[in-house]
Amino acid sequence: MDLNPSQHNRLPALAGPAVFVISFFVYLLTASPTVYLGDSGEFIAAAFCLGNPHNSGYPLYALAGKMFSLIPIGNVAFRLNLMSAFFGAMTVWLTCRIIMKTTPSFVAAFSAALLLAFSSTLWMQTSCAEVYTFHAFFVALIITILFWWHETRSLDRLLLFSFVVGLSFGNHMQTVMLAPAVLAFIIWSDRKVLFNVRNFLLLGFFFALGLSVYLYLPIRTHAGAAIHWGEPDTLQRFIQHVGASEHRHRYVLTKSWGTYGMRFLDVIREMYLQYNLLWVFAVIGWIKQKGLKEKAFWIFILAFDAIYTIFLNLVPLKITPFQIPSYIAGAILIGGGLSHTLKYRFTSPAMGRIWARCIKPAFLFLPVIPLSMNLYKCDQHRNYTAYEYAANIFRSIPAKATLLVGGDNILFPAAYLRLVENARQDVALYDRHHLFFKLPFLHRGGHGFSGKWKELESLVETQLVKTRENTYMAVFDEKTILPRQFDLIPVGLVFRAVPAENIEEALQQQKPSWPYYMITSFNTSFYRDFMNRSVTGYFFLKMGKELVLAGNKSLGTGPIRKASAIAYDDQVLHRDIATFYTDVRMYDEALTELNICSRISTDPAMLHNAWGYYYSRTGDIHSAIKAFKKSIAADPKDHTAYKNLGLMYMELGRRKEARTAFSKSLSLNPEQPKLINFMKSKGL
Repeated sequence: MDLNPSQHNRLPALAGPAVFVISFFVYLLTASPTVYLGDSGEFIAAAFCLGNPHNSGYPLYALAGKMFSLIPIGNVAFRLNLMSAFFGAMTVWLTCRIIMKTTPSFVAAFSAALLLAFSSTLWMQTSCAEVYTFHAFFVALIITILFWWHETRSLDRLLLFSFVVGLSFGNHMQTVMLAPAVLAFIIWSDRKVLFNVRNFLLLGFFFALGLSVYLYLPIRTHAGAAIHWGEPDTLQRFIQHVGASEHRHRYVLTKSWGTYGMRFLDVIREMYLQYNLLWVFAVIGWIKQKGLKEKAFWIFILAFDAIYTIFLNLVPLKITPFQIPSYIAGAILIGGGLSHTLKYRFTSPAMGRIWARCIKPAFLFLPVIPLSMNLYKCDQHRNYTAYEYAANIFRSIPAKATLLVGGDNILFPAAYLRLVENARQDVALYDRHHLFFKLPFLHRGGHGFSGKWKELESLVETQLVKTRENTYMAVFDEKTILPRQFDLIPVGLVFRAVPAENIEEALQQQKPSWPYYMITSFNTSFYRDFMNRSVTGYFFLKMGKELVLAGNKSLGTGPIRKASAIAYDDQVLHRDIATFYTDVRMYDEALTELNICSRISTDPAMLHNAWGYYYSRTGDIHSAIKAFKKSIAADPKDHTAYKNLGLMYMELGRRKEARTAFSKSLSLNPEQPKLINFMKSKGL
């Protein structure tokens, strides 16, 4: 069997459609059937109601998503998941075209493109509504048009390129990291084209024309879209929202070199996992590039993608896939390496026949390796976790109740159910962070407030508890609801917030929620990524805690052990389990969880604070003091560690040192009424 394209002229034309159909078919079979965790619920709701999601706004995604939401297939969430699958398959098709432009080998282009299709990161992103496959599509499209321009170096093609680049910014700002590679390639090819004033102005105009999609943000905000994150209808708020100034200062060059070193190792590990030893072909492909210009182009893409991932973001790579541009570049280079490998000629006629008829065609089946390796990981067609968790929250509360939600993995699925599926319209739904289900009492034109957001948030929540008959809060960890001047009663996956004087009456009114919950996804066996492991872990942790607090310790520890096993790499959940076990004096179990937390923790302040609490409850005050001091050294701005340290000093009768620690805690967070009352009662 000889698959030489010169003898089979139709094979190159079939490569692109073939990889699109194959990848899209697989993506459809493995797509999530409904809303996913992370930003998925927010993006679906924003597209459905033509709203503005979190910065930088993603206007192009919202517009494209709206069109996909109108396709009469399945539920709205599945239609947006379909959009991710479609653009993932389009990325694979464009990657195949790029390889075919640089090599005549059908086998190389077909195999390398499908290696990208079945790489774990891209495949996983095709299963849910997210911006990353759309971003991948634009990365591949930009490279395609750039190489197309290079064939003739005509201005009209470069103008189209400039427009597409501007338009791509409307989906994801990470496109800017392609700039060094693109600019170097263009200047190296034809430096006059950019330094001609007329050309420069035309290119700038077409870039701005593509970028003008951002006008969508103030238009939809002014129109009253249901989601209008950041309210970018003034120039100042528009710039802040698009530029992500709200959080960028926390991400850019704010960590130690040790942290960046660990992140660099994570980047290398994630890159290796996409293609494993097949990266050898990428190295061959890079070496065989035509000239220094082409070699520099690919190096710049890989290098600046890594810079963005390591230094300009701190979101863990197990949550957010920043490196997809590198994986596209890797697939293209692997295609080149495969092509050059397939050109090898043996001197022995017998070996030549075996090579041509058996081994070369076998390269077509290379994609079967990642397909089989990653199928279990990327198959999400039974994943209803986000939908069921949010639906169970709504099932936990009575009619006409007030619900405050916090945390992306609760807020965004709840937003999908409320805005898209019209769930529980009788419930007054508020977002604890005042993002798009705006808190009451904070309307524009109201009285001014001077202080920290946590203080204002506490005031609003306290007022709600006092004035609303049934107020509930949905968070994973109730310790995030601080400071507070009310008590919390666990009710399944939520907490009922009641004034302290009404606690007994509220406890008598409580009815069990667990019998009414949907639990299919939590009890089904499929691969769970970090977020799904975390949410499933908290589901079982809350179940176990309620059983233990009801007096069924032996029955309750089963779900808690299951939570620990499922969310094996969630340091916060293991900390919460250890804290709960410590509270109920199950110290051996608490010690086990703390040891797990110590192995996986990347937050020394949190870890030492948890150890300090354990020591304090077991009576080892001196060890507790050492642990709290270590926590303070790791994070001097954590008021809880100072408060805990002060309590330990009080245990030893060291009142002066306790007063100093308490004062420092209050200087960091003045809204601690229980601490203030404690100090008054002790004459401090």
